[in-house]
Amino acid sequence: MTLVILRSFFFATLSGLAYYLARVYLHTEMYMDDVDGISAFLGVFGTLYGILAAFVVFEVWTQYNKISELIDREAQALEQLFRLSLYFRDANFTERMKTGIREYVNKVVEGNFRALSRGQRNVESGLALRKISHIIRDVDFNDDHDSIVFEQVVEHYGMLAELRTERTNQSRNRLPELLKTFIYLSTAFALAAFLFMPFSSEYYGLASVVIIAFLQAMIFQIIEDLDNPFSGHWQLTPAPFARALKHIEEDYD
Repeated sequence: MTLVILRSFFFATLSGLAYYLARVYLHTEMYMDDVDGISAFLGVFGTLYGILAAFVVFEVWTQYNKISELIDREAQALEQLFRLSLYFRDANFTERMKTGIREYVNKVVEGNFRALSRGQRNVESGLALRKISHIIRDVDFNDDHDSIVFEQVVEHYGMLAELRTERTNQSRNRLPELLKTFIYLSTAFALAAFLFMPFSSEYYGLASVVIIAFLQAMIFQIIEDLDNPFSGHWQLTPAPFARALKHIEEDYD
């Protein structure tokens, strides 16, 4: 978080220097007669830019929260799947289920969502999940009680697989490049307009440019970090999976 603030301050400082150079060499204060027209332009453009920026930030924040929720739900589904296996009268099946879940979680934790950060799937964890399906498929039972439990296990595994698929698909979604380019260009235009704004007070103009540049730099970094939730300062981790495995191994002995 400190690095984000420092980067924003650095960008704001450069913008303040650009404003000072524009005022010294281009004499922007001489264009005071045009200040009403420039102010009207900034009013309209600033409103449109504010709506666009708010929409993009809201979109990436919503996506980030949705992926975080899917990670938690998938981890909980693993623990629930193991709890269902406890109702089976075959202790060997329960132990094999624990082994399969442990292997799947270890693959997810080892991968640390690095593949998803590149827009790819984690092949190893996918194979580990498939092994769990083989454990369920190969189970043998011969009474009504286990038959009922088996149906629940199969249904719950299907839900787990769907959660993983949805999490993977959502995690690979990114903002369209055209939209990102559009908001970055709009930000540059907005900052440039303030750099050439003929403020009557040099210090007031400098303060305005520095504050706006700082906020814009923060918005840039928030969008970039939240658009790829597996890198940057607000990155998601497989910690919920590790906690679920810990509960399985410690609470059900």
